[in-house]
Amino acid sequence: MELFDTHLHLSPDRDNHEIVCRAQEAGVRNLLFCAGGVEDSLLLREFVRLHAGCFFAAGVHPHEADAFRGDLSLFDPLAGDPRLRAIGEIGIDTCYSFSGLEQQISVFHSMLELALKWNLPAVVHCRAAEKSDDAYRICGEELSAFAAQGGRFVVHCFSGTVEQMEQFAETGAYFGVGGMLTFKKADNIRETVLRMPEERILLETDTPYLAPVPFRGKPNAPEYLPLVAHKLAELKHLSVEQIAERTTRNAFRLFGIQEESAHGA
Repeated sequence: MELFDTHLHLSPDRDNHEIVCRAQEAGVRNLLFCAGGVEDSLLLREFVRLHAGCFFAAGVHPHEADAFRGDLSLFDPLAGDPRLRAIGEIGIDTCYSFSGLEQQISVFHSMLELALKWNLPAVVHCRAAEKSDDAYRICGEELSAFAAQGGRFVVHCFSGTVEQMEQFAETGAYFGVGGMLTFKKADNIRETVLRMPEERILLETDTPYLAPVPFRGKPNAPEYLPLVAHKLAELKHLSVEQIAERTTRNAFRLFGIQEESAHGA
């Protein structure tokens, strides 16, 4: 069984090299590390070079939007890097609003422009304020225009409604599914995941966040991704091997990775 963790972050207080080794021993052979800003993007470039099967995404997280002054040339040193497979993590977050909404939208738009320029998919963060669909509406508008120009994207850690999922799916969205699938009170997420187009489901951990049951509340790790795969297999009445094969194939397709380069990179 071979799995692809399509969304995780470096853990500041742990040995990230050991985390990768333990993940690959657990069958999580491929990993996409996502950045929060320019400095993080440059750091990831150096880190992933040390491990076969590791790739990275570069971008500005919505929480960091206020600190970004719009100079996309800061990302130029990353252009053409064979391990750079996406622009992200980018998007809109009105739940915490650590950055102003107007600046979040501006940065999100510029990051999507960079994704088009470099012909890379986008890794999208979309989280709305309680009892609001504002982030989904804004992301939907931006991503609809992005997709119309040939853009490809995944909405990571998707926790919206079935209707919101279907609206994203109409524009070609992929969907990241992670540890929340195992949470006891997450019936709404399980219902939505069962309605997702099977050819667009990706597995992720969002390490070090959102660890699956029975590790909920502890730091997450990509070695726990098989727990998510097993839960998805249970829900879909498929074998875990089938889930692994299909979601890994989906990830290779979205991120433009050939199997031989995944194992030998």
